[in-house]
Amino acid sequence: MSIALSILLLGCTSGPVTINDVSAETSTQVVTAINVSWTTEDDSSGYVEFGLTEDYGEQTPMTASGTSHTATILMPPDSEVHYRVVVPGEEDSTTNDDVASTGTLPSNLPLLTITGDEISDQFMALPILGSVTAPVIIDGAGNIRWYHIDERGLDVYRALPSVDGESVLYNAASVSGDPAADSMIVRVALDGSWEETIEIPLLAHDFVEHPDGTLGVMVTEFRTGSDEKEIRGDAIVEVAPDGTLTTVWSAWDCFDPEIDQVDETEEGWTFGNALDYDPDEDVYYQGMRNFSSIAKIDRATGTCEWVFGSIGADIEPASGRSTFLHQHQFQVLDDSILIFDNDGGLSTSRAMEFSMEDGAVEWEDIWSYEPDPSIYTFVLGDVNRFDNGDTLITWSVSGQIDRVDSSGVPNWTLNSALGYAFGFNTAMSTPYAE
Repeated sequence: MSIALSILLLGCTSGPVTINDVSAETSTQVVTAINVSWTTEDDSSGYVEFGLTEDYGEQTPMTASGTSHTATILMPPDSEVHYRVVVPGEEDSTTNDDVASTGTLPSNLPLLTITGDEISDQFMALPILGSVTAPVIIDGAGNIRWYHIDERGLDVYRALPSVDGESVLYNAASVSGDPAADSMIVRVALDGSWEETIEIPLLAHDFVEHPDGTLGVMVTEFRTGSDEKEIRGDAIVEVAPDGTLTTVWSAWDCFDPEIDQVDETEEGWTFGNALDYDPDEDVYYQGMRNFSSIAKIDRATGTCEWVFGSIGADIEPASGRSTFLHQHQFQVLDDSILIFDNDGGLSTSRAMEFSMEDGAVEWEDIWSYEPDPSIYTFVLGDVNRFDNGDTLITWSVSGQIDRVDSSGVPNWTLNSALGYAFGFNTAMSTPYAE
């Protein structure tokens, strides 16, 4: 569909800006993606407002300044989508409302259902795992807004929108938990028109993207112990935008396998399984499954500022209080830490929150949630806290995601078809990077 428009606008640059040749085309690779294109005679920036009605309600990221523009709309399948181009100025100028359509999802993607009301500002980027492996973006009505079916045969644990708003990243990592020599980070365009790979041998569960596009990735590291036996630990490797790889941390920087010993060694020594990065403090947070601990790591020096949990920890939960065991994902908040506790509840997994104050010797558990009936998630699992106090809990292997309020009452649940699981969950308020 192509619409010839010539509208005199007052854009971000001085003087009038003329917009021409607005068009919309549904992607054949990702049928929930619609590319809206337009040109301007002078340099300008703009975005697209879109929605299921003329009220719109959502918008794409701002395009770069130039004369040729494309923005990608992500919407539910089988939908008529209203859209218009907006050029900001002293008064926003817009094109007329128009309509485009999304297509039907591939039949091998699972059915998703929700209990509770649709949540307009909740989106999730995560892998679907089952007979098909597919990083997806899901909205608060349970619709798949974006997808990419991966057929490499490698485990995919994390998916997240790129900071430039033009693609989705995911890690094609191990095979049944064992590190793979051919593992990689995959970058896929929002409309599926291109795919790039960054080969990183021995990728582990998790990775992050820095604001400047640098990737921080967990990898498995092997060293020989004093008894000449191989020890499987972890490291954090950074991939700069120019492709340069730099190791910024190793488990051996903070721990000693002869001192910090574990009972379970089938998956290695530390078994790192979760990673986060705080750009304000320039620190990493790494979770270690076999240690039942989480470390705060200075990015510049590789030193551990603190280790909270059990093995190797210098901070333990308050005496007599609940602790966590074999945890996976976590979220560091302003004055607390939220943790997905896989095994600490014995027959059930749970979400736990611990108060956290600088200089505190002991941390106290202040909130927890266990579902009724109980759910046991022996691998993966994730927690995300929203500004209103609600918590999103991903019971990965059960194919269920709950949103509960601060008193522990569920107000929204998503279930996948039987036999499907979820990877780690990146919660967002839009389908694009924030």
